[in-house]
Amino acid sequence: LESPSVSESTQRAMQRVQAAVGLLLMFHSLISMQHFRSFANATESEESPPLDIIVECLIGMGLCVFATISASGNFLPIKAAPYAAKMSFETIGYRPDFVIFNHRGKALSKIR
Repeated sequence: LESPSVSESTQRAMQRVQAAVGLLLMFHSLISMQHFRSFANATESEESPPLDIIVECLIGMGLCVFATISASGNFLPIKAAPYAAKMSFETIGYRPDFVIFNHRGKALSKIR
């Protein structure tokens, strides 16, 4: 097992920091929203949430999504052409887990 290079470990650390900052922003927006709702209930006003809470939540979610996607590694192509070109149509559609031999057809054949 090789140890990761400096750039990979730095990249992983940055992804963790991004995810942590995103979670902290989302947690802070949650607390702010709870404070706003308690204030709105106390004054019996029906206002929409402040824009800063919504923006903070969206930025936190964006950071979390970006950190998660970048931590997952390189994406693979969706095209299965190189893999599927070597197989016949019957082989691609064959699912041995769905082949069932004990079914009610066996009981119905005894009745007839």
